[in-house]
Amino acid sequence: MLRHPRTLCPMCRAEAVLARITPGPFGFDIRTFECPACKDVHQLVADLVDPMKSPRTTGWLHGQLHAPT
Repeated sequence: MLRHPRTLCPMCRAEAVLARITPGPFGFDIRTFECPACKDVHQLVADLVDPMKSPRTTGWLHGQLHAPT
């Protein structure tokens, strides 16, 4: 399973919990986080990357993926 990096609360530095994801402008999501320690709520804008255009996938397609022999 893919694990996302932890998001820390900007107020108290405790680990924040992802509360909701709402669509933003084209190519972006707005992610709302809540802190269980201090109850702060903050939002981050996430850039949605096409998985077929990500550097990791492109490197795999051009480097490790070969036709069967």
